[in-house]
Amino acid sequence: MIKLVIVDDRLLHGRIAFYWSEYLKLDRIVVLNNEASEDEFTKMILGLAKPRDVLLEIEDIESGKESAKNHISSEENVLLIVGSLFDAKKIMDEHKSLNKINIGGLRPRPNCKELNEKASFTVEDITIIKKLLERKITVSVRTLPQDKAIILTEEIVQSLT
Repeated sequence: MIKLVIVDDRLLHGRIAFYWSEYLKLDRIVVLNNEASEDEFTKMILGLAKPRDVLLEIEDIESGKESAKNHISSEENVLLIVGSLFDAKKIMDEHKSLNKINIGGLRPRPNCKELNEKASFTVEDITIIKKLLERKITVSVRTLPQDKAIILTEEIVQSLT
């Protein structure tokens, strides 16, 4: 089953590999990212970042929609990682049973509003979050499982505009 969808612009890194894998007792990590799926060097680096006993899949977003369908009903504990809220929304739109997203890291970009040191949002990101909240999808910001999650509400999102 898909335990969590994480949005992190760095994709797979030490915090996810060590802390989230252990916390969620992962069997598999699925990275859905168009650029990573086409770059052999990035695939190699992501493969080195994963825990030894956890399987890794790297797919483009379109292929990942079908893969996610298979993992929803899987016996394995699966983490989906995407690099943007735009990509997360594509997956959530395709699979209505997924109802929570965690933002682990979105670094500052031009014209961003910063929620905290780990989460900065563009106008497009804020629009996507509003649409997800309308669908009753829980959107949280939490870097590590032991951190207190910031659950995004309409009021918090409005304060970013």
